[in-house]
Amino acid sequence: MVNKPRADAAPPAASGGALGRKGTVASAPDPTRSVLLHSKSHPRMLKSNATSHVWPLGALAELLDNSQDLECGAERVDVDAYEVSPGTMALTVQDDGFGMHRGQLQNMLSSGFSNKEHVVGNVGRFGVGFKSGSMRLANDALILTRQEGTVSVALLSTTFLDAIGADDILIPMLTWKVEPGSLAGKHTYVALTPSNTAEWKENMGLLEEYTCFKSEQAMLAELDKIDTVTGTRVVLFNLKNPPEFDFEFDLADIRMMRSLGDDDDDDDGEPRTSSKPRQSGRRPIFQQQRPGQNMTLDVPEDYSLRSYMEVLYLRPTVAFTLRGKDIVPRCPIARLRRGFSSAANAYHRLDPYTPRGIPEARASSVHVHCGYMENNTRHCGFHIYNKNRLIQMYQRFGAQLQANHMMKDMLGVVEADCLEPTHNKQAFNTTDITYAKCKKHIEKSMGDYYFNVQKYKLSGFYKQGKRAVRGKRKGRDIDSDSDSINEETDPVDEDVGGNDGGGKKKSKPSAAAQRPKVSPFSRSPQVSPFSRILAKLMTHPRSSAFIEPVDAEFCGALDYYEVIKTPMDLGTIVTQLDAGAYRSENSGHGPLRFVTDVRQVFHNAWTYNEPGHQVYDSAQEVGRVFETELRKSFGDLDPWGVLAGTIIAKCGAGPLKSDTGDGDGNDGNGNSDGNEDEDG
Repeated sequence: MVNKPRADAAPPAASGGALGRKGTVASAPDPTRSVLLHSKSHPRMLKSNATSHVWPLGALAELLDNSQDLECGAERVDVDAYEVSPGTMALTVQDDGFGMHRGQLQNMLSSGFSNKEHVVGNVGRFGVGFKSGSMRLANDALILTRQEGTVSVALLSTTFLDAIGADDILIPMLTWKVEPGSLAGKHTYVALTPSNTAEWKENMGLLEEYTCFKSEQAMLAELDKIDTVTGTRVVLFNLKNPPEFDFEFDLADIRMMRSLGDDDDDDDGEPRTSSKPRQSGRRPIFQQQRPGQNMTLDVPEDYSLRSYMEVLYLRPTVAFTLRGKDIVPRCPIARLRRGFSSAANAYHRLDPYTPRGIPEARASSVHVHCGYMENNTRHCGFHIYNKNRLIQMYQRFGAQLQANHMMKDMLGVVEADCLEPTHNKQAFNTTDITYAKCKKHIEKSMGDYYFNVQKYKLSGFYKQGKRAVRGKRKGRDIDSDSDSINEETDPVDEDVGGNDGGGKKKSKPSAAAQRPKVSPFSRSPQVSPFSRILAKLMTHPRSSAFIEPVDAEFCGALDYYEVIKTPMDLGTIVTQLDAGAYRSENSGHGPLRFVTDVRQVFHNAWTYNEPGHQVYDSAQEVGRVFETELRKSFGDLDPWGVLAGTIIAKCGAGPLKSDTGDGDGNDGNGNSDGNEDEDG
């Protein structure tokens, strides 16, 4: 606070006083205090402290965090923007909490006066969030607060401090007493503190000079906007240049400024609205950089304050409005897809995990929620919350960071109160051993969830428990029942010994040891070995990387189609199979093409990825299944020579289970002569 000395005060100090070089207002040592020196905070500290916030919306969230704390007692928080002078916008954050008396207001504007960290449920920790957040967004912040009987106004202003050349942080502050007025619902304000008239005028003069309210009446009119018995209103003005916010594009939102080259209109010439999706080929308005995330991915939470506020708190304790419209929370747990079919529940909350060796003050369990989005989006990763507050969005782990399709549609939520956030609440202390333990637990949970739910997902080949592709080929129906991987019996073509002589078809057990070795290329409608093999491959827990064509841009493998000249995937093979591309027609061209296409899928994975990569290992495991199923279907009958060129050698030394009952120690493909040609 700027104080002008009273008449009986000690003479001004020769050094120029608290205001530094200019010394327009002097101060003298207090003889009643200790002779120890006072550690001052230079105004540059406000600017340097604000640099902890790179992202403007994260800085604004610091002001919202105070409303969530128990000390505030708020039930409603209003965020708004209005024009304080022609062409000049200001941001406001107002709550209906308990308000502050003069001493509390001074502590809030000081550094480190906080015990929030030790209060259960509080988001704040260090007592610097308001200063760092407000000074990141604006040069000046006016705080107006109301308690029963009193109102106070204070100014935290780098504009003022720079103008007077201050070497300490000085706060102009005034307090009025509120008295009932003569009219119902009206009240009057009586100057209370400072009680010295000269000091009052000096503080008021500074407020009038360095704020947009040029009189005491204008200041009191702004106080009257706190229309509740108690509450606090923060006005951020002189916003940073160049401008960072767009207040006009959506009058119900506050958005980040558009990136260079981003047009106001879409390709159809109509203005883009918040409900109109952006074209995927364009860069987003603004995007935070996240490991594994494509630069063209549109994340509204990165540039829209409304979208960000909807997920900022996992379980909000107050109601928020933005520019007069309610914020409808989007709980990231509730929006996870509830199931792929009636037989499976895709959302799952894994067992709590409590890291060992963490400080008792932070001892709590980690809760991991996994699932999939209802809509087909390209977002993946985890929202990580600490004490109900969102710290990281769409954070990717494990396979999500690799150039493949595995887990790229998986979303999750982590509640990790045991972790230590950084000061800006946008990241965690990654040097803490607790973070390493939690990261390992999240990756393990992802694997457990993914491989357990994969059998229900049945990507591409099965949907809702049925074949996704149904149709007719050459006058016969494709029936999912005949190709079911759970069939108990396997009908045998009557042309190859399945007729008992009485015109009745016999069924034999499906045990592979007793299955007749028939030509897979028989034209009988009952025999569909390729469909059976594909069903086996596509429902394998590790086949997701091979289900559909590689989206090089989405996976971050921009050079994929430069390296891979013959792309192939199992979904494409299914389409070609149902189109009749692999029929024999008295020739081995179709069957050989089928086997070559399937092997090409695995060759591509081995060509692009290094040994030890998750996709490389998955190709080995699924490739072993393919070669095993292929030999089961052919047995000793191989008229077209499709068993030649097996990729079994490339599939590693994994055990190759065989139901043929050979027991002769061969390599599982009927060849003991080391035929391991990898060309396919």
